This record gives sequence, C-alpha cells and structure tokens, in this order.
Amino acid sequence: MLADISLKRRFLNLRTAISFALALAFLPFLLLQLDVDLSDSLQRMRSSSPLPYLTAFLVYYATFPLRAWRWRLLLKNAGEHRVPSLWRLTQILLINWFANAIVYGRLGDAYRAYLLRMETGAGFTRAVGTVVAERIMDLMVIVSLTLLAGLGAWRESEWTALPFLGLGLLSSLGVFLLVAAWLGPWLATILPPRLGQIMASLQQGVLGSFRQLPFIALLSIAIWLLETARFFLIATALDLKVNPMLLLFTAQAVALLVALPLTPGGIGIVEPGVAGILMLALPREAAWSVAILDRTVSYLSLIVVGLTVLLAREFFRLKGVAPRKLPNNKEEG
Repeated sequence: MLADISLKRRFLNLRTAISFALALAFLPFLLLQLDVDLSDSLQRMRSSSPLPYLTAFLVYYATFPLRAWRWRLLLKNAGEHRVPSLWRLTQILLINWFANAIVYGRLGDAYRAYLLRMETGAGFTRAVGTVVAERIMDLMVIVSLTLLAGLGAWRESEWTALPFLGLGLLSSLGVFLLVAAWLGPWLATILPPRLGQIMASLQQGVLGSFRQLPFIALLSIAIWLLETARFFLIATALDLKVNPMLLLFTAQAVALLVALPLTPGGIGIVEPGVAGILMLALPREAAWSVAILDRTVSYLSLIVVGLTVLLAREFFRLKGVAPRKLPNNKEEG
C-alpha cells in the first residue's frame, strides 16, 4: 500500500521553503558574477508590449490540455480504463508542474501518478510508466526539433555540431527502447515475485503506451511548437528580431535544462542557459531580458496558478466534492 502523501509534509514545509529561497537567491548572484547590466534588462522588460506578452501566457497554458490529452491516450494504451476527464487530468498536470517548480528531484512526476491513483485507483507503477513514456516521447521530439534547428542553421558556424548531436541522441533513444523491450520480460522472470510484478507493470506502462504513435507524436510536436511560439512572443514583446531556428533550439534546450533535477524548476540553470544561447544573436542584456521575462510566464506564473489549483483541489476534497477513490488495481499495492 502506498503511504499517504501529505500536501503540507511534501510541499508546504520549511525545507521546501529554504531550498526554494536558496535557488531563487542564486540567480541575482549569477547575474552579478556575469557582469550583466540588470538595470538595462529591467528597463527593456518594463517597456515590453503587453499584447504579445499576454498572448505568451495563453500559449503556455494551452499546452496543458494538449499534454492532458496525450497522457490520457498513453494511459488507455497502457491498459488503464478508469481514466479521468481531460479537465481533471489538466489539473493534475498543473499540480505536477507546480511541484517540480518548488521541490528538487522532479518529485512532481511521482506525485502525478499518486494523484491519479487516488482519483481512480489506477496502478501507481503503471502510471509512473506512462509518465516515463511521456518523457521519452518528449525527448524524441525535442531531439528531432533540435536536429531540425541545426539543419536549418547549418551555415552558422556555432551550430554545425547540432545535427550530429541530434542523430546521436535519437540513435541512443532507439537502442534504449529496444533493450528495454528485450530485457524487460527476462528481468521480470528472474526477480523476486513482488519486484517482478512491479517490473512487468512498469514495462507495460512504458512500452504499452506507444500505440497510436503517429497521433501522440503529432500532439507532442504541437506542444513543443507552442513552447517555441512562447519564446517568439516574448521576443516580439521586447521588440527583438531573432532567428526562428534559434528560438526553436532555445525551447528544446530549456526542456532539457528543466529536466535536470538539480534545482526546483531549473531555477538558476535555465536562465543563464537561455541567455547564453540567445547571445549567439542578441546583445547580453537583451538576451537576459528574454530569459527573465520568459520565466515570469513559465515559472513564476506557474507557481501562482499551480498552487491555486492544488489548494482548490484540497478544499473540494475536504468538502467531499472530489470523487471517491475507486478500488485499487489488483496487480499493485
């Protein structure tokens, strides 16, 4: 049986507050060390156009229903029949992203599977497998778009290695999936029964998710093109002209940096990464203004929206509005 995951104990506690504050304080320190004229960057942000900036918000949050739709398909492919509505899955995903934004180690991904189990009684391990499958799909799309960005900017001397990097990563992913498909059943037979059951359920969640692959891939591409559009809108708000291929590459690089479980939501890592990439085409302060303004959309606003959704969910759960948990799947405790 899974232990209860308390909201207060996991997220709203002193340790989380300290780790979040330290990560947040690291960014001004980094700006000082890199000798960035912060006043110039702030002035650029204050004079930004509101319409493209607000549109960037809409574009960013439009990705969550698409992610929920994709996850719903992955869950059904993995054999889960008691799948919540698109609206409830969108709420769970917002809570997932919020948790990843404030705690280390991307614990929000596991919390997502836990919330699904509490909502429907779905198998926890299988649900985790679908999250892993989603991450693999994202990585395949990210690498493919990185490859496209590299080919699109082939004549730029700084980018000549990108196509080869993309091909290498795609090949590695293909090998990983083949090895997992081959070794998974064998490992399930040699492990102790309980571990073998968990391994089989995890493999079913991961590999079983890859049905209806063309449509799931199209959803994934749409999600990451919207992420690129967000950067385009932020640059437009700042009245900056940037090569679309560079913005495409930037969006994919952000996804990889956020995935590193080093700081909450990649804070202190994503910002210099984005600025460093954009400095290939923009002055330093302009690049940092894009990086910081984008994070007000994809990080600061997420904390507000995600926390609101989480607290509302807890409120309605305590009031008895949330649906009761269905009986657990028999294959998992």
